[in-house]
Amino acid sequence: MRLTRRAALAGAAAAALAPAVASADDTEERAKAALVAVLRLEQIALVAYEAIANGGVLTATLRGFLDQEREHAAQLEKALEDMGAKPPIPPRRAAIPDLDAALKSRARAARFAIALELRTVAAYQGAIRFSRDPNLVRTASGAMGTDAQQLVVFRELAGERPLPRAFETGRRA
Repeated sequence: MRLTRRAALAGAAAAALAPAVASADDTEERAKAALVAVLRLEQIALVAYEAIANGGVLTATLRGFLDQEREHAAQLEKALEDMGAKPPIPPRRAAIPDLDAALKSRARAARFAIALELRTVAAYQGAIRFSRDPNLVRTASGAMGTDAQQLVVFRELAGERPLPRAFETGRRA
């Protein structure tokens, strides 16, 4: 069998496209994993903030933030379902590290929330970096901005500088 120029060009084009297809699949998997990571943090915030508010610590502040956290979680769940992924199950209170300590005082609750919001902001950046969907990028960016605003409030409650740098980047766990 003789290889024609047309067959050689078609084979070269197919070979060139193969890494792009694999790369697109990898990017989609990374996007799903990044969304799952953010959703887990939002679920932790929902469970923890409700527990702290019900415990009488930072009640007014956290009750105000709970609706925002619920909205973020719902948006992320829908995005994951649209991508064909199953959203994770929210954690139980007992499974959240340091939550018991956060229930003891305003200062501990604020420090707990600061650490959580820093991780959430960083996780949103990862989700935005891997997303190819402009609507998801817009939604995640808005939620990240809301969490960064909450971070400022928690820092004020903890007696820290509310905005130590111009752009909040969060902190990886």
